[in-house]
Amino acid sequence: MQPIDFAQRVAALAARLRRENVSAYVGTRQAVLHYLCGAFMPWRGAVVVTAAGDCTVVYWAMDAERVKAEGCALPLVAFVGSGLVEAVAAWLEQHGAASGPVGLDIAHPGAAQIAPGMLTAGEYVDVAARLADATLVNGVRWIDDLMLIKSPAEIERLRRAAQVGDIGFRAGLAAIVEGVTENHVAGVVEAAIRDHGSTWAWSVTGGTEVGAGERTSFLRGVTQQSTERTIRRDEFVVVDLHPMIDLYLSDVSIPVFLGTPNTAQRQAIAAWEEVAGTMLAGLKPGRAVRDCVQDGVAAFERGALARFGLPLFGHGLGTCARTRPFMNASSDDVLAPGMVIALGTHLYQPGVAGMRLEYPVLIGEHGAEPLAATPPVLHVRS
Repeated sequence: MQPIDFAQRVAALAARLRRENVSAYVGTRQAVLHYLCGAFMPWRGAVVVTAAGDCTVVYWAMDAERVKAEGCALPLVAFVGSGLVEAVAAWLEQHGAASGPVGLDIAHPGAAQIAPGMLTAGEYVDVAARLADATLVNGVRWIDDLMLIKSPAEIERLRRAAQVGDIGFRAGLAAIVEGVTENHVAGVVEAAIRDHGSTWAWSVTGGTEVGAGERTSFLRGVTQQSTERTIRRDEFVVVDLHPMIDLYLSDVSIPVFLGTPNTAQRQAIAAWEEVAGTMLAGLKPGRAVRDCVQDGVAAFERGALARFGLPLFGHGLGTCARTRPFMNASSDDVLAPGMVIALGTHLYQPGVAGMRLEYPVLIGEHGAEPLAATPPVLHVRS
Protein backbone atom coordinates (compact mmCIF):
# COMPACT_ATOMS: atom_id res chain seq x y z
CA MET A 1 0.00 0.00 0.00
CA GLN A 2 1.03 3.61 -0.54
CA PRO A 3 3.05 5.01 2.38
CA ILE A 4 1.63 7.67 4.67
CA ASP A 5 3.70 10.74 5.57
CA PHE A 6 2.99 11.10 9.27
CA ALA A 7 5.46 13.99 9.66
CA GLN A 8 3.49 15.95 7.08
CA ARG A 9 0.32 15.36 9.09
CA VAL A 10 1.95 16.78 12.23
CA ALA A 11 3.22 19.78 10.26
CA ALA A 12 -0.24 20.45 8.82
CA LEU A 13 -1.78 20.38 12.29
CA ALA A 14 0.90 22.71 13.68
CA ALA A 15 0.18 25.15 10.86
CA ARG A 16 -3.52 25.08 11.76
CA LEU A 17 -2.64 25.79 15.40
CA ARG A 18 -0.63 28.84 14.34
CA ARG A 19 -3.56 30.12 12.29
CA GLU A 20 -5.82 29.66 15.32
CA ASN A 21 -3.30 31.46 17.59
CA VAL A 22 -3.22 28.60 20.07
CA SER A 23 -0.29 27.10 21.94
CA ALA A 24 -0.94 23.39 21.57
CA TYR A 25 -3.39 20.62 20.87
CA VAL A 26 -3.72 17.52 23.07
CA GLY A 27 -5.50 14.73 21.19
CA THR A 28 -6.76 11.81 23.26
CA ARG A 29 -9.15 10.23 20.75
CA GLN A 30 -8.12 6.91 19.29
CA ALA A 31 -8.76 8.40 15.84
CA VAL A 32 -6.05 11.00 16.43
CA LEU A 33 -3.55 8.58 17.95
CA HIS A 34 -3.93 6.31 14.91
CA TYR A 35 -3.89 9.20 12.43
CA LEU A 36 -0.73 10.86 13.75
CA CYS A 37 1.16 7.86 15.14
CA GLY A 38 0.47 5.01 12.72
CA ALA A 39 0.30 2.19 15.28
CA PHE A 40 -2.66 0.41 16.87
CA MET A 41 -3.24 2.20 20.20
CA PRO A 42 -6.26 0.86 22.11
CA TRP A 43 -5.25 2.14 25.56
CA ARG A 44 -5.31 5.59 27.14
CA GLY A 45 -2.89 8.04 25.65
CA ALA A 46 -2.44 11.40 23.97
CA VAL A 47 -0.57 12.93 21.09
CA VAL A 48 0.58 16.48 21.86
CA VAL A 49 1.42 19.00 19.12
CA THR A 50 2.54 22.59 19.63
CA ALA A 51 2.13 25.50 17.25
CA ALA A 52 5.92 25.42 16.82
CA GLY A 53 5.68 21.87 15.47
CA ASP A 54 7.00 20.01 18.49
CA CYS A 55 5.21 16.70 18.99
CA THR A 56 5.23 13.75 21.33
CA VAL A 57 3.08 10.78 22.25
CA VAL A 58 2.14 10.11 25.86
CA TYR A 59 1.04 6.50 26.19
CA TRP A 60 0.40 3.80 28.78
CA ALA A 61 3.68 2.13 29.74
CA MET A 62 2.28 -1.40 29.57
CA ASP A 63 1.83 -1.11 25.81
CA ALA A 64 4.45 1.50 24.92
CA GLU A 65 7.22 -0.82 23.71
CA ARG A 66 4.93 -2.56 21.24
CA VAL A 67 3.72 0.79 19.89
CA LYS A 68 7.30 1.97 19.35
CA ALA A 69 8.21 -1.30 17.65
CA GLU A 70 5.18 -1.42 15.37
CA GLY A 71 5.30 1.91 13.68
CA CYS A 72 5.10 5.01 15.85
CA ALA A 73 8.09 7.17 14.86
CA LEU A 74 7.20 10.03 17.21
CA PRO A 75 8.98 10.53 20.54
CA LEU A 76 7.08 8.64 23.23
CA VAL A 77 6.68 9.39 26.91
CA ALA A 78 5.38 6.41 28.87
CA PHE A 79 3.17 6.86 31.92
CA VAL A 80 1.96 4.46 34.58
CA GLY A 81 -1.26 4.35 36.58
CA SER A 82 -3.35 7.48 36.10
CA GLY A 83 -0.39 9.68 35.17
CA LEU A 84 -1.52 10.69 31.68
CA VAL A 85 -2.42 14.30 32.46
CA GLU A 86 0.63 14.82 34.68
CA ALA A 87 2.92 13.66 31.87
CA VAL A 88 1.16 15.82 29.27
CA ALA A 89 1.33 18.92 31.48
CA ALA A 90 5.03 18.37 32.22
CA TRP A 91 5.84 18.05 28.51
CA LEU A 92 3.91 21.22 27.67
CA GLU A 93 5.78 23.11 30.39
CA GLN A 94 9.12 21.90 29.02
CA HIS A 95 8.20 23.11 25.54
CA GLY A 96 6.82 26.50 26.55
CA ALA A 97 3.25 25.67 25.57
CA ALA A 98 1.53 25.50 28.96
CA SER A 99 -0.08 28.94 28.73
CA GLY A 100 -2.43 30.57 26.27
CA PRO A 101 -5.15 28.57 24.51
CA VAL A 102 -4.69 24.79 24.57
CA GLY A 103 -7.03 22.60 22.55
CA LEU A 104 -8.42 19.35 23.93
CA ASP A 105 -10.67 16.58 22.65
CA ILE A 106 -13.75 17.72 24.57
CA ALA A 107 -16.83 17.36 22.35
CA HIS A 108 -18.01 16.50 18.85
CA PRO A 109 -20.91 18.83 17.93
CA GLY A 110 -23.56 16.94 15.97
CA ALA A 111 -22.30 13.47 16.83
CA ALA A 112 -24.82 10.85 17.91
CA GLN A 113 -22.20 9.02 20.00
CA ILE A 114 -19.02 9.96 21.85
CA ALA A 115 -15.87 9.11 19.92
CA PRO A 116 -13.54 6.67 21.70
CA GLY A 117 -10.96 8.53 23.71
CA MET A 118 -12.70 11.87 24.28
CA LEU A 119 -11.35 13.55 27.41
CA THR A 120 -13.12 12.48 30.59
CA ALA A 121 -14.52 14.94 33.14
CA GLY A 122 -11.92 13.87 35.67
CA GLU A 123 -9.09 14.40 33.18
CA TYR A 124 -10.45 17.83 32.28
CA VAL A 125 -10.46 18.89 35.92
CA ASP A 126 -6.89 17.59 36.26
CA VAL A 127 -5.74 19.45 33.15
CA ALA A 128 -7.34 22.68 34.39
CA ALA A 129 -5.55 22.36 37.73
CA ARG A 130 -2.13 21.56 36.21
CA LEU A 131 -2.30 24.15 33.41
CA ALA A 132 -3.56 27.07 35.46
CA ASP A 133 -2.21 29.64 32.98
CA ALA A 134 -3.84 28.03 29.98
CA THR A 135 -7.24 28.64 28.43
CA LEU A 136 -8.75 25.25 27.66
CA VAL A 137 -10.78 25.08 24.46
CA ASN A 138 -12.33 22.39 22.29
CA GLY A 139 -9.76 21.54 19.62
CA VAL A 140 -11.63 18.72 17.89
CA ARG A 141 -12.43 20.61 14.70
CA TRP A 142 -8.81 21.60 13.98
CA ILE A 143 -7.63 18.08 13.31
CA ASP A 144 -11.01 16.81 12.12
CA ASP A 145 -10.81 19.29 9.25
CA LEU A 146 -7.49 17.67 8.27
CA MET A 147 -8.92 14.16 8.54
CA LEU A 148 -12.10 14.95 6.60
CA ILE A 149 -10.71 14.79 3.03
CA LYS A 150 -8.88 11.54 2.44
CA SER A 151 -5.54 11.24 0.65
CA PRO A 152 -4.96 8.59 -2.04
CA ALA A 153 -3.13 6.45 0.53
CA GLU A 154 -6.12 6.66 2.88
CA ILE A 155 -8.60 5.88 0.10
CA GLU A 156 -6.55 2.82 -0.80
CA ARG A 157 -6.86 1.53 2.77
CA LEU A 158 -10.54 2.39 3.05
CA ARG A 159 -11.23 0.72 -0.28
CA ARG A 160 -9.48 -2.44 0.89
CA ALA A 161 -11.34 -2.38 4.23
CA ALA A 162 -14.65 -2.14 2.33
CA GLN A 163 -13.65 -5.03 0.07
CA VAL A 164 -12.89 -7.15 3.13
CA GLY A 165 -16.28 -6.15 4.54
CA ASP A 166 -17.85 -7.27 1.28
CA ILE A 167 -16.13 -10.66 1.58
CA GLY A 168 -17.36 -10.99 5.16
CA PHE A 169 -20.92 -10.10 4.25
CA ARG A 170 -21.02 -12.66 1.44
CA ALA A 171 -19.66 -15.33 3.78
CA GLY A 172 -22.34 -14.47 6.31
CA LEU A 173 -25.04 -14.46 3.65
CA ALA A 174 -24.06 -17.96 2.56
CA ALA A 175 -24.13 -19.16 6.18
CA ILE A 176 -27.71 -17.99 6.81
CA VAL A 177 -29.87 -21.11 6.70
CA GLU A 178 -32.73 -22.29 8.84
CA GLY A 179 -31.59 -23.64 12.20
CA VAL A 180 -28.17 -21.98 12.61
CA THR A 181 -27.61 -19.49 15.41
CA GLU A 182 -26.81 -15.81 15.12
CA ASN A 183 -23.50 -16.57 16.83
CA HIS A 184 -22.63 -19.14 14.19
CA VAL A 185 -23.15 -16.64 11.38
CA ALA A 186 -21.11 -14.03 13.27
CA GLY A 187 -18.29 -16.53 13.65
CA VAL A 188 -18.30 -17.28 9.92
CA VAL A 189 -18.12 -13.55 9.19
CA GLU A 190 -15.30 -13.00 11.67
CA ALA A 191 -13.26 -15.85 10.21
CA ALA A 192 -13.70 -14.50 6.68
CA ILE A 193 -12.60 -10.95 7.45
CA ARG A 194 -9.66 -12.14 9.57
CA ASP A 195 -8.54 -14.47 6.79
CA HIS A 196 -8.48 -11.47 4.46
CA GLY A 197 -6.48 -9.11 6.64
CA SER A 198 -8.82 -7.44 9.13
CA THR A 199 -7.04 -7.04 12.45
CA TRP A 200 -9.82 -5.66 14.66
CA ALA A 201 -13.64 -5.74 14.72
CA TRP A 202 -13.91 -2.25 16.14
CA SER A 203 -17.56 -1.86 17.10
CA VAL A 204 -18.59 -1.49 20.74
CA THR A 205 -21.63 -3.64 19.89
CA GLY A 206 -19.58 -6.83 20.08
CA GLY A 207 -17.69 -6.72 16.80
CA THR A 208 -19.81 -8.46 14.16
CA GLU A 209 -23.54 -8.02 14.79
CA VAL A 210 -26.08 -10.62 13.69
CA GLY A 211 -29.75 -10.40 14.67
CA ALA A 212 -32.77 -12.28 13.37
CA GLY A 213 -36.56 -12.01 13.47
CA GLU A 214 -37.92 -9.87 16.29
CA ARG A 215 -34.35 -8.87 17.22
CA THR A 216 -34.04 -6.92 13.95
CA SER A 217 -37.05 -4.71 14.55
CA PHE A 218 -36.90 -3.11 17.97
CA LEU A 219 -38.22 0.44 17.56
CA ARG A 220 -35.20 2.65 16.72
CA GLY A 221 -33.15 -0.47 17.50
CA VAL A 222 -29.63 -0.03 16.11
CA THR A 223 -27.93 -2.80 18.14
CA GLN A 224 -28.05 -6.52 17.38
CA GLN A 225 -25.16 -8.19 19.19
CA SER A 226 -25.20 -11.84 18.15
CA THR A 227 -26.75 -14.40 20.49
CA GLU A 228 -27.57 -18.09 20.58
CA ARG A 229 -30.99 -17.38 19.04
CA THR A 230 -31.77 -19.75 16.16
CA ILE A 231 -32.51 -18.22 12.75
CA ARG A 232 -35.87 -19.32 11.33
CA ARG A 233 -37.57 -19.05 7.97
CA ASP A 234 -39.54 -16.01 6.86
CA GLU A 235 -37.66 -13.47 8.90
CA PHE A 236 -35.19 -10.66 8.42
CA VAL A 237 -31.54 -10.99 9.41
CA VAL A 238 -29.23 -8.07 10.17
CA VAL A 239 -25.54 -8.70 9.45
CA ASP A 240 -23.33 -5.74 10.41
CA LEU A 241 -19.56 -6.06 10.28
CA HIS A 242 -16.67 -3.79 11.16
CA PRO A 243 -13.26 -4.64 9.67
CA MET A 244 -10.03 -2.68 10.05
CA ILE A 245 -7.16 -2.60 7.54
CA ASP A 246 -3.96 -0.78 8.56
CA LEU A 247 -5.88 1.35 11.10
CA TYR A 248 -8.64 2.32 8.61
CA LEU A 249 -12.17 1.19 9.34
CA SER A 250 -15.11 0.03 7.29
CA ASP A 251 -18.74 -0.52 8.18
CA VAL A 252 -20.82 -2.90 6.05
CA SER A 253 -24.41 -3.92 6.75
CA ILE A 254 -26.88 -5.01 4.06
CA PRO A 255 -30.23 -6.57 5.03
CA VAL A 256 -31.12 -10.21 4.41
CA PHE A 257 -34.44 -12.08 4.34
CA LEU A 258 -34.62 -15.85 4.72
CA GLY A 259 -37.74 -17.24 3.04
CA THR A 260 -40.65 -15.39 1.44
CA PRO A 261 -41.75 -11.93 2.66
CA ASN A 262 -45.44 -11.36 3.36
CA THR A 263 -47.38 -8.36 2.08
CA ALA A 264 -46.49 -5.99 4.93
CA GLN A 265 -42.85 -7.01 4.71
CA ARG A 266 -42.76 -6.44 0.95
CA GLN A 267 -44.18 -2.96 1.48
CA ALA A 268 -41.49 -2.19 4.05
CA ILE A 269 -38.79 -3.57 1.74
CA ALA A 270 -39.94 -1.40 -1.16
CA ALA A 271 -40.01 1.71 1.04
CA TRP A 272 -36.58 0.98 2.51
CA GLU A 273 -35.00 0.37 -0.89
CA GLU A 274 -36.43 3.64 -2.20
CA VAL A 275 -34.88 5.55 0.71
CA ALA A 276 -31.51 3.82 0.26
CA GLY A 277 -31.53 4.58 -3.47
CA THR A 278 -32.56 8.18 -2.87
CA MET A 279 -29.71 8.71 -0.42
CA LEU A 280 -27.09 7.11 -2.64
CA ALA A 281 -28.16 9.18 -5.65
CA GLY A 282 -28.18 12.39 -3.61
CA LEU A 283 -24.60 12.24 -2.32
CA LYS A 284 -23.03 14.76 -4.67
CA PRO A 285 -20.18 17.20 -4.05
CA GLY A 286 -21.36 20.67 -3.14
CA ARG A 287 -24.53 19.48 -1.42
CA ALA A 288 -25.08 20.29 2.24
CA VAL A 289 -25.34 17.19 4.39
CA ARG A 290 -28.56 18.46 5.94
CA ASP A 291 -30.14 18.68 2.46
CA CYS A 292 -29.23 15.05 1.79
CA VAL A 293 -30.75 14.11 5.13
CA GLN A 294 -33.97 15.91 4.24
CA ASP A 295 -34.13 13.86 1.03
CA GLY A 296 -34.02 10.66 3.09
CA VAL A 297 -36.63 11.84 5.57
CA ALA A 298 -38.95 12.81 2.71
CA ALA A 299 -38.49 9.39 1.11
CA PHE A 300 -39.48 7.69 4.37
CA GLU A 301 -42.55 9.91 4.50
CA ARG A 302 -43.52 8.92 0.94
CA GLY A 303 -43.44 5.30 2.04
CA ALA A 304 -45.63 6.13 5.07
CA LEU A 305 -42.90 4.75 7.34
CA ALA A 306 -41.40 7.93 8.76
CA ARG A 307 -42.20 6.73 12.28
CA PHE A 308 -39.97 3.69 11.80
CA GLY A 309 -37.17 5.18 9.70
CA LEU A 310 -34.34 6.91 11.52
CA PRO A 311 -33.34 10.45 10.47
CA LEU A 312 -29.71 9.33 10.81
CA PHE A 313 -28.09 8.44 7.51
CA GLY A 314 -24.55 7.49 8.36
CA HIS A 315 -21.18 8.84 9.44
CA GLY A 316 -17.66 9.36 8.22
CA LEU A 317 -15.01 6.67 7.97
CA GLY A 318 -11.28 6.87 8.52
CA THR A 319 -9.26 5.99 11.58
CA CYS A 320 -12.56 6.20 13.46
CA ALA A 321 -16.22 5.71 12.62
CA ARG A 322 -17.36 8.39 15.06
CA THR A 323 -16.16 11.07 12.73
CA ARG A 324 -17.40 13.69 10.27
CA PRO A 325 -19.36 14.05 8.19
CA PHE A 326 -22.18 13.04 10.51
CA MET A 327 -25.16 12.40 8.24
CA ASN A 328 -27.86 14.08 10.32
CA ALA A 329 -29.73 17.38 10.35
CA SER A 330 -27.27 18.94 12.83
CA SER A 331 -24.34 18.73 10.42
CA ASP A 332 -22.87 21.88 8.93
CA ASP A 333 -20.64 19.96 6.50
CA VAL A 334 -20.88 20.21 2.73
CA LEU A 335 -20.01 17.11 0.72
CA ALA A 336 -16.70 17.30 -1.12
CA PRO A 337 -14.57 14.94 -3.20
CA GLY A 338 -12.38 12.76 -1.01
CA MET A 339 -14.87 12.30 1.83
CA VAL A 340 -15.64 8.69 2.73
CA ILE A 341 -18.99 7.91 4.34
CA ALA A 342 -20.72 4.84 5.72
CA LEU A 343 -24.10 5.66 4.18
CA GLY A 344 -26.85 4.52 6.53
CA THR A 345 -30.52 3.71 6.01
CA HIS A 346 -32.37 2.33 9.04
CA LEU A 347 -35.93 1.02 9.25
CA TYR A 348 -37.17 -0.74 12.38
CA GLN A 349 -40.88 -1.60 12.34
CA PRO A 350 -41.71 -3.77 15.35
CA GLY A 351 -43.38 -7.04 14.41
CA VAL A 352 -42.90 -6.42 10.70
CA ALA A 353 -39.42 -5.54 9.46
CA GLY A 354 -35.90 -4.60 10.48
CA MET A 355 -33.44 -3.41 7.82
CA ARG A 356 -30.11 -1.64 8.13
CA LEU A 357 -27.77 -0.31 5.49
CA GLU A 358 -24.26 0.77 6.34
CA TYR A 359 -22.49 1.14 3.04
CA PRO A 360 -19.04 2.66 2.49
CA VAL A 361 -18.91 5.19 -0.33
CA LEU A 362 -16.33 7.65 -1.62
CA ILE A 363 -17.55 11.09 -2.65
CA GLY A 364 -16.13 11.65 -6.13
CA GLU A 365 -16.24 14.55 -8.55
CA HIS A 366 -19.75 13.64 -9.73
CA GLY A 367 -21.30 11.60 -6.93
CA ALA A 368 -20.90 8.66 -4.59
CA GLU A 369 -18.75 5.70 -5.59
CA PRO A 370 -19.58 2.51 -3.68
CA LEU A 371 -16.48 0.93 -2.16
CA ALA A 372 -18.29 -2.40 -1.68
CA ALA A 373 -19.32 -4.56 -4.61
CA THR A 374 -22.51 -5.97 -3.09
CA PRO A 375 -25.51 -3.84 -4.14
CA PRO A 376 -27.36 -1.95 -1.38
CA VAL A 377 -30.66 -3.83 -1.69
CA LEU A 378 -32.36 -6.54 0.34
CA HIS A 379 -30.78 -9.96 -0.27
CA VAL A 380 -33.24 -12.86 -0.17
CA ARG A 381 -32.20 -16.37 0.80
CA SER A 382 -34.77 -18.94 -0.34
